[in-house]
Amino acid sequence: MLEFLDILKGGKNLLGFSGGVDSVGLFFCLQEANIAFDIAIVDYGIRENSKEEVCYAKRLASQYKKKCFSFKAPQINSNFEAKAREIRYEFFEQIIQKFDYKNLILAHQLHDRLEWFLMQLTKGCGLNTLLGFDGVDQRENYQIVRPFFRVCKTAIYEYCYKHKYKFYEDITNNDMAYKRNEFRLKYVNDLMEEYAQGIEKSFNYLNVEKSILYPYQEIFQLGEILYFENFSDITSINQIDKLFKKRGYILSASQRQEILKNNFSCEVAQKYIIDKNQKYIFVTKLHTYSFSLPKKFKDIARKREIPKRIRFEIYAHILSGKIELKDIETYLAKKFSVKI
Repeated sequence: MLEFLDILKGGKNLLGFSGGVDSVGLFFCLQEANIAFDIAIVDYGIRENSKEEVCYAKRLASQYKKKCFSFKAPQINSNFEAKAREIRYEFFEQIIQKFDYKNLILAHQLHDRLEWFLMQLTKGCGLNTLLGFDGVDQRENYQIVRPFFRVCKTAIYEYCYKHKYKFYEDITNNDMAYKRNEFRLKYVNDLMEEYAQGIEKSFNYLNVEKSILYPYQEIFQLGEILYFENFSDITSINQIDKLFKKRGYILSASQRQEILKNNFSCEVAQKYIIDKNQKYIFVTKLHTYSFSLPKKFKDIARKREIPKRIRFEIYAHILSGKIELKDIETYLAKKFSVKI
């Protein structure tokens, strides 16, 4: 039932836990597979059972000799799904960084993949966005691993019922105010009940085609700046999407459209800069600097056709690396070895 066990064996793993059937089923499947892991749970405080679910997580952790990290989220007044996700991943990443976990294990399954697919389909998206997450996703300092990637939710229920494992049903899953719930209750449950096998096959075929349509591209780095060769708009927007995911940020469909509309020269969420020249597309964090660019550097930047949006970022890297002004031309010529 589980996939990617070779990645998890011998690694330091953190399981994102909720007390629901998916995470409880995954907890015990991992136990049976002798995978070492600890757990982390977020209490959003929107259900009466939320405190009880945290207590349950702590009891399981104590019983099976695992660490349990818990966090009481601040009140969320709007855009709950997006903000809850942001809080959850920020919490997970703080634990990962502090305790040096290598893998974050999540219980996403086939129903989740179909929900995402249908939600994106109604917005108008390309193949990469429609398929959403992979079984293994690389982040900057860790991997997200989804062992239930091809498992139907019905099978998880059957597993938990068979072994009489306790789990909690989230009553908010029936609240149609949440878009994901609307898609699940109106479409996904019925489709999966009738066509689960065919849906799984279709996802497998689409993932193969995705790997062909979006081939591997080498990523270069200059300080915090990441850059890659610009082959086509399709491959470039896919690469940007991957780079943002590695940094824990998920691009929305409207942001992708905005990037394309601005020809890969824009700011994203007041956090990141994207810019391009004839050969490369550059992605970096947005910073504010107090220094001015010296004329010599400006001349070199123009000669190398370095985009204006990232010149301060490159010069900040040069200053931090203590590269002499007289050596800048040679240094940048080496980094951008082909004349642009």
